Amino acid sequence: MLITSEGITQLQTKEQVWEDANYIVGWKGFVFILGVAAGVESVMAFVEELRMSNMIAAVKMLKGHFFLTVYDKQADIYYAFIDNSGAFEAFHMESVVSTSFLTLARQSGYGKERVSKESIIEFLNFGSIYHNRTLVDGIFKIDCNEIIVLCNHKKTILSKELETLEDACPNVDVMEFFRLFSQSVKQMKVSADLTGGVDSRLVCVLLDHHGVPFEAAITGMEGIQDVEVPKHVAKALKHELHISVPCVDRLEQNVPELFEWCDGMNDLFKHYRTLPHHKNREERGVDLVISGIGGEFFKENMWVQDFPFYLRKKANIRRFLRMRMLQIKCKSAYFEGEYKTLNDSFEDRVVQKLGCYLLDTNTKTYDSIYYHFRMKTVASTFISAASHLFGCYSPFLEYDLVRYGFHLKRRERFFNQYHRKMITKLNAPVAKIRTAEGGISVSYEKMEMLKDMIKYIRNRTRRATKVLGRKLFHKTYLQESPEHPELFRTIRGMQVTQKSIALLKQEGILDNQLKMSEILDTHLGNMVTIALFMRFLEGEDVRGEQVDLQVSNLAVATV
Repeated sequence: MLITSEGITQLQTKEQVWEDANYIVGWKGFVFILGVAAGVESVMAFVEELRMSNMIAAVKMLKGHFFLTVYDKQADIYYAFIDNSGAFEAFHMESVVSTSFLTLARQSGYGKERVSKESIIEFLNFGSIYHNRTLVDGIFKIDCNEIIVLCNHKKTILSKELETLEDACPNVDVMEFFRLFSQSVKQMKVSADLTGGVDSRLVCVLLDHHGVPFEAAITGMEGIQDVEVPKHVAKALKHELHISVPCVDRLEQNVPELFEWCDGMNDLFKHYRTLPHHKNREERGVDLVISGIGGEFFKENMWVQDFPFYLRKKANIRRFLRMRMLQIKCKSAYFEGEYKTLNDSFEDRVVQKLGCYLLDTNTKTYDSIYYHFRMKTVASTFISAASHLFGCYSPFLEYDLVRYGFHLKRRERFFNQYHRKMITKLNAPVAKIRTAEGGISVSYEKMEMLKDMIKYIRNRTRRATKVLGRKLFHKTYLQESPEHPELFRTIRGMQVTQKSIALLKQEGILDNQLKMSEILDTHLGNMVTIALFMRFLEGEDVRGEQVDLQVSNLAVATV
């Protein structure tokens, strides 16, 4: 969807429009009001509230992960915004808004000179661009607290006036939230992610308790715990489980589709498993995918580097960055000239940026960084990509629930206490099934918890060892991988990879003497994606051929 003062000029698949005498509403993704059917009925209720009050009050009613634009016919004004949790990606520049970064980048007419050196270093290290920025200077992500207003070829930005994380705890009843949510999706065919962890299990138990007739699904290699554990959980819940096994046979041929699927916003190879997995879901007629993303705010995973000191006044932001966000920093030996200097100072710059998220205790600071800086970037990329095919929603990423989890007492999040209480209350047998997290259960029964405590300590030790091994030896130890075992060997042997590395050398980014064998697996996809994006800005597709100045998957329409 591309919006200017002249109207909605491009519509992609799965983007919808509703109109009455006063308003035109267009949206993409999953939008609902609690207790009201998702989609058109919720949009109509939103418009009714808009008539009765104002835009800010109406926007606060909406739940889900979506982009939505409203054209006020009487005032001749367009309003555009994303969901209040920031889980959907949409973009703006000058007086244009789009649901696609690639569309807006092509619309801008900018060349590769608009990709800053700092952005390149950030992308190569993280595989993403943070702080509502993009690879192109002048194109920005819409923030969850912003309403973009287009009128008379001018853009202004209004605030939604959302509460902050640290404001008073919202009056939320999680059980009631899921009861009303289940009413909103009762006419939809739902597919729920089910891994070997505790977050997806909690979501599935809540959906099951409230009578949502969902299927469960997972993607990964057979035999690993993240695939084997869900088989037991799905059987106990009496829901069908669909498993998508990764394949790399046609990986190079799929690169153009993967690049378009990720919208040039992160490592395209991160999607080689999820794209066919979601296509399988589409073939089964799925309308909505539900995941456990956001469950982190109901447990202690983001704090374990400070275990057991969870009420310190001072946060160690650098350690948090190294352990929770920056997998492996790029080697200085990769780079040439100014890029080498920027990479050497990269970590210091990020630590300085993260200073704005400091709160009064260490764990609150880590929550704030993880939500505002990381989650709204990483999660939104995968959620927005899946929305090409169907709605995608993570209930525990809903802003009210994030704030509720943020305010839980530290002991309620320790040792998966919140998950244990809720799952045991709703389905005690499912709570006793071992997880992929060190073989612990999620039971709240005392004997089970005592048995789990030893495994929990062992699991935390393994995690620390894994992080240490990653930092010292640039490899991941003691962890089963869902990836195809031939993934990186295949990537290294592809022509597109060879051409991408050659292009980055030609652009003076990578050292001319750098060998493919010296590049770590975790950075390969970032390099390929950056190179393909630079080609894209120059009017080439990923095969190096000239293309028309319109992104291929768009069907043009005017509203």
